[in-house]
Amino acid sequence: MTQSGKMKFKLISLSIIIFMCATGLYSQSNWFWQQPTPTGNFLWAVDFINVNTGYAVGTVGTVIKTTNGGGNWELKNTSDLLLRSTNFYDENFGFAVTSGNGSILRSTNGGTNWTEVFSGATTTMWDINFPTRNIGYAVGLAGLILKSTDSGVYWFQQNSGTGSNLYNVDFIDSLNGVVGGNVILSKTSNGGQNWISQSIGFINPFTQISSVEFVDQNTIYGLASGDNRMYKTTDGGNSWNGLPLPLTGNDIERNISFADVNNGIMVTDFGYIEKTTDGAVTWIIDSSFKPRYPQIAVLRNVDYVDLNNAYVSGSGGRIIKTTNGGINWNTTTGGRTNLTSNNFTNENTGFTVGNDGTILKTTNAGTNWILRSSNTIQNLNSVHFPSSNTGYICGDTGIILKTIDAGENWIALNSNVIKNLKSVFFIDENTGTCVGREGAILKTINGGINWNDISSPLGSYFTSVFFVDLNTGVAVSELGPDLRTINGGINWISVVAGTFDVFFTDHSTGYSTAASGNITKTTNSGESWLTYNTGQTDIIQAIYFINSESGFAVGREGSVSKTTNGGIAWTTQAKITNNFLNTVYFTNPNTGYIAGDFGTLLKTTNGGLVFILANNEIIPQDYSLNQNYPNPFNSSTVIKYKINKTSEVNLKLYNIAGKEISTLVNQVQTSGAYEILFNSQEITSGVYFYSLLLNNNLIDTKKLIITK
Repeated sequence: MTQSGKMKFKLISLSIIIFMCATGLYSQSNWFWQQPTPTGNFLWAVDFINVNTGYAVGTVGTVIKTTNGGGNWELKNTSDLLLRSTNFYDENFGFAVTSGNGSILRSTNGGTNWTEVFSGATTTMWDINFPTRNIGYAVGLAGLILKSTDSGVYWFQQNSGTGSNLYNVDFIDSLNGVVGGNVILSKTSNGGQNWISQSIGFINPFTQISSVEFVDQNTIYGLASGDNRMYKTTDGGNSWNGLPLPLTGNDIERNISFADVNNGIMVTDFGYIEKTTDGAVTWIIDSSFKPRYPQIAVLRNVDYVDLNNAYVSGSGGRIIKTTNGGINWNTTTGGRTNLTSNNFTNENTGFTVGNDGTILKTTNAGTNWILRSSNTIQNLNSVHFPSSNTGYICGDTGIILKTIDAGENWIALNSNVIKNLKSVFFIDENTGTCVGREGAILKTINGGINWNDISSPLGSYFTSVFFVDLNTGVAVSELGPDLRTINGGINWISVVAGTFDVFFTDHSTGYSTAASGNITKTTNSGESWLTYNTGQTDIIQAIYFINSESGFAVGREGSVSKTTNGGIAWTTQAKITNNFLNTVYFTNPNTGYIAGDFGTLLKTTNGGLVFILANNEIIPQDYSLNQNYPNPFNSSTVIKYKINKTSEVNLKLYNIAGKEISTLVNQVQTSGAYEILFNSQEITSGVYFYSLLLNNNLIDTKKLIITK
């Protein structure tokens, strides 16, 4: 296995790579996950066939699978659509519904390949359930209920009797089922020929039935977010009882799953797991997995497989498991703390900091990240190394940390403030500035031994500071005026720069992030700024320039944009995640790192090149790359290509996340036709891409599928 961290990719004149894709058109970014693996994407749903084999689906087409009870998870992406729900009837046969209009995806080989089936619907789907191999149901917005009687090949619409949005469906057999949605819970006993709205006196006119569970012929549960009630029937729907639920603050109930009529588990938006053993009369909040502070969208789905085993999915690729009926819970993958800032001292050594006092260090270009002790649980917001050994970190409640041994040990400095500090920048080992909330501006000229509080009387909420020399610096603010100094921070004057981050490529030229996907640029050391749009609609959190022309801007909802002309024009890159991206850093023109919420750590080794999938091929006539044959294949396949002149030839293999995993050809070859036999013995099943490069120029890329 190899990684090309230094090879420069040069785009052909169209500046695209063209792929053939059976599942439709979508973009594939060449950023890949370093942590968490295999993904840190939000997992909307989890479904287990048995205690060992299960699936989870989520944002950006994410599908992950385990066959050993969560010990290992394998990534099996489908597209770039949000997958809201999944249901597998057995280990091979399963479905997922997407945020696309009426999209239903079907797999017959355990999630390795997915086919989009025609549902006839045009609205967003939310849930799917197959009580038998042949018969299945799917629900969505505007009262949509679909049914299939041929294993999901074709679907027809049923009369739901409502125009309310439907979010969940559960059948106990082919005939008896329930659906829930906006102020409605309906039941059928004849396979959906008739749907009867249940007589439930909802308290809140905006209540959503966010989860339903058909336990046996008599017992049905409906989780009512908004009413803070569990609605329950024990006589098949003739009468319903509303049972109050314990909630913390503005928390939202998300999902329930019952192993039998009495034993159930509920998960909430803020990340709480609650269990009942008496049929939802009382609930006990789990103590082994209790969030330290509220954060939205932490947990989303639960599958109570049997009385001992249950799985929970949620933010940051999180899968949590219990093997003792919910007495204890352990994270099998994902679910890490938010990361806020990164900084590298060379191509191999770097640091990332985040919430809960997190300090991560790598000495091998991010292959491994090792936790270093900070001796604090405060959120750490910024890290900066003016030299390879000396570094500084600032954080909430006035925390400032310093290392003089390349980040192995950190000591606390006395800042004399309790304000939340958001950014630290040192022009050399001794001279530095920290800025933060409530107009905080602190300066040191002796390596942090003493700090001079020169806080702004204007009360800005500073988010970033950058100095181009000992005298000239800019501090940008989320709230209140941005400031500029030309005398080392003794005095500051108001300017209009940006919002969240600021970065200078030289003494005159600088950039800052702004609202609505905009960035601003100065060419006069921050005196005045012009606004440019990155093509994003999300807030840009961070910006970094590799040189005077090439830069990256990252932000909320996983947005990544790239410029190659000094910030005037930007190219929107395909999303690998919807997690908030908070910081970006490049160690050379090809190798870059992004960190973000829920432990997101991304890397590129080719300057963030974007793969744009299309159905037509436009490649130079002088060269050709053939589709491998056979494809799909089990153990080996043949790849053919042709070149018209002597060239340095590279044929490289990438996984679906865009990470290079093997070099198939690396040599100088003369004009002619070539073929290689590719043996996949050491590579797992899945979708891969192979690229032909001549003299470091990317010529073409095609998809291959390995099935074992």
